[in-house]
Amino acid sequence: MVFLSLADFLLAPFVLVLIYYLGRITRNRHIDQQPEYKYYMPGLTVKLMGGIGVCLIYSLYYRGGDTVNYYHDGLIMLNLLYNKTGVFIDVMLNGINTHNIFSFDRKIGWPIYYRDPTTFIVVRLTCLLILVSLKSFVVTTILLAWISYAGVWRLYLVFTSEFPQLSKELSLAVLFIPSVFFWGSGLLKDTITFAALGFFTYSFYHLLIKRKKFLSHILPLTFSALIILSIKPYIFFALLPGSLIWLVGSLVDKFQGNFIKFFVTPSLLTIAILSAYFTLYSLSDQLGVYALDQVLERAVITQQDLKKDYYAGNSFDIGDFEPTIPSMLSKTPQAITATLFRPYIFEANNVVMLLSAIENTLMLLLTIYLFLKVSIIRVFKVMFNHNLLVFSLTFSMFFAFAVGLTTSNFGSLVRYKIPVMPFFVASLFIIRHYAQRSVIEGERKGKELKLNIRMPKMSVEQTTL
Repeated sequence: MVFLSLADFLLAPFVLVLIYYLGRITRNRHIDQQPEYKYYMPGLTVKLMGGIGVCLIYSLYYRGGDTVNYYHDGLIMLNLLYNKTGVFIDVMLNGINTHNIFSFDRKIGWPIYYRDPTTFIVVRLTCLLILVSLKSFVVTTILLAWISYAGVWRLYLVFTSEFPQLSKELSLAVLFIPSVFFWGSGLLKDTITFAALGFFTYSFYHLLIKRKKFLSHILPLTFSALIILSIKPYIFFALLPGSLIWLVGSLVDKFQGNFIKFFVTPSLLTIAILSAYFTLYSLSDQLGVYALDQVLERAVITQQDLKKDYYAGNSFDIGDFEPTIPSMLSKTPQAITATLFRPYIFEANNVVMLLSAIENTLMLLLTIYLFLKVSIIRVFKVMFNHNLLVFSLTFSMFFAFAVGLTTSNFGSLVRYKIPVMPFFVASLFIIRHYAQRSVIEGERKGKELKLNIRMPKMSVEQTTL
């Protein structure tokens, strides 16, 4: 268990005041040209509250867990820095390996996550924050939440750049979903990967869709992709198809005439798919168990593990499947439904799960309302009205399928689903916007048609008179 130290009480208020001061400067600098910045400070506030909440719930309610273990390993890394600086640099650059593992001893301590490189990278990325925070658990969390908010805000800016008239609705989707700003703000993998997802989307949008400021976006795009691949490769797998479709769509839009587009689109999609395949194949050594030739078996193993008894009755089951594509695809409806809408109210067996279930119920009602209000036919008609909407929906479905397929524990599902929620909810709002606009345009055309029918045609002589 982590006990709050004197540094938490003395430094946390000071750090919060400083962050708010810098946040107000950022908002005031942009709000005249970008009115959506009126949501910047409220979004920052819930982000910081979420981070502090995670810190407290893991310390006082769970009395341990991932975020506490990351903090523990971060302290050990600082001990390594003070006693064996050269080894510390080696671990920061290369992770723990057979050459430096024996540098940890009783004096320095033994890290908990030394066996898992994808988990220990969180320690490598955050241990310097522990140093800056004077080893304060709360202040470390606040700093990470603040830094990660930059990625979340950039994701919001991408959506509002294309749909400025929906700035309020999109703020609800990206900034103010409770489970997202809570579980996506603590000292956890999810905070880092969700922020990286925001940076990736923002840089991809400006670099490859808008094609501007190459030097400003190529490094963030590359670094964020590497972060995602290093910590949670399956996010990148879900991100890649939508990104390629988005890019191909933007290229096709530049061609004039449906005939040319009809022949160009398949060629561009084929090139994009082959490029993605060879990219992932070339990364097989770095991906390890997530390599293309192992990812199917990994999915089965992960799903079976999360159904074990030691997960304290929080497990659910979408059914067994084999490590083959047809077998996995047969579970598509169950997997996507589980990710987006479970746990249901009647499946919650503790306070944390109940709060998640309430949010999921609201999400389900919003989805049902959309399909009833708009009609299923019109929904599918407007889904392809905008390349960003296609990207958002494609990522949502791929990601929901992957997470629902490989997760059988509600406790894990609440955190794993964080990246999909903003994209899915934003897609719902955008679809509703297009559907309402099509209805209004249809009514307007209908009125114009009736008016033209009622008005008698005047002859040339009549108009002359």
